[in-house]
Amino acid sequence: MTRKEAAELLGISTATVTQWVLEGRLKAYRVSDRPKSPYLFTKEDCKAALLAVEVEPTKLRNKEREVEAEVAFNRRQKDVNKKLRQMLNMPETQ
Repeated sequence: MTRKEAAELLGISTATVTQWVLEGRLKAYRVSDRPKSPYLFTKEDCKAALLAVEVEPTKLRNKEREVEAEVAFNRRQKDVNKKLRQMLNMPETQ
């Protein structure tokens, strides 16, 4: 398959396909021995490249912690606002 077809199969841009080839993450074959010969790819090599991609769970966990902290902060802020309104005998707002 062509570089464009490989990009569509992988769900990435053609530039990323080329980058993966240069990094050795995706195996590619040349049409001829000429340096500017276009790359060709197999479905199996594309699947192998996808399976080799590492997910960084640490980044996800850090983002999850940030969201949890923000939710907790918002809850505390609502509680403080409610108590303050009660102390000042002000009606609650929704």
